[in-house]
Amino acid sequence: MKLEQGQIWKQGENYIRIVEWARLSIEYKVMKDPISKVGTMHKATKKEFCRLLKGAVLLKPEDLPSAEAPAEEEEEFSAELEKAISQSIAADLRCILDEANDGDSDLVLEAHARLKDVVSTTDLPLLLDALKSPDNNFWSRELIGELVAKTGGSDCLADLLEALAAGVAEGHDNDGLQSSLIMLAKGEPVECRRKLSEMLAGPNFKNQEAAEWLLTFIP
Repeated sequence: MKLEQGQIWKQGENYIRIVEWARLSIEYKVMKDPISKVGTMHKATKKEFCRLLKGAVLLKPEDLPSAEAPAEEEEEFSAELEKAISQSIAADLRCILDEANDGDSDLVLEAHARLKDVVSTTDLPLLLDALKSPDNNFWSRELIGELVAKTGGSDCLADLLEALAAGVAEGHDNDGLQSSLIMLAKGEPVECRRKLSEMLAGPNFKNQEAAEWLLTFIP
């Protein structure tokens, strides 16, 4: 069966609609009710999407239900979906921490790419826990630091500087994490200058040299 944009597939109690069919990836929506269209957007490679459709049934227009799901069912489905997404994010972060140490770079990069597409501010607690994990090495710390910088912005500067210091203590140059910090400083110059100034003025601030270094990149 040829996959096409706009198709709706039924898998168990869920409906999967192909929203955008590109050369290298597919954007799709998972819904409880295709009539109400309440659901969550996802992105996957074609190979991953084909695996996802295993056991699913392609629906014709006449096969679609005609009534909307009750509001309480929509809320329940949204809660279940949020939980599933959170579990998936935690699993990908665990993959980065484990495989970065075991040397499987392909698995690490695939997990990182998935996370870049889905993480939001609601996922910051998970991201920060992973950034501070003792299971980090310099590479996993840089990859997770990039996600924290992108998602939390200047509010996470203190955590990112701590991660930078951990890499320095281990004898690494931290090119990737430095790049994430520089992009953040240039993207949020006013907020970053204020945050860095507050940290430098505070008592017992441990990362003064790194903060002063980052200030040099703020226009």
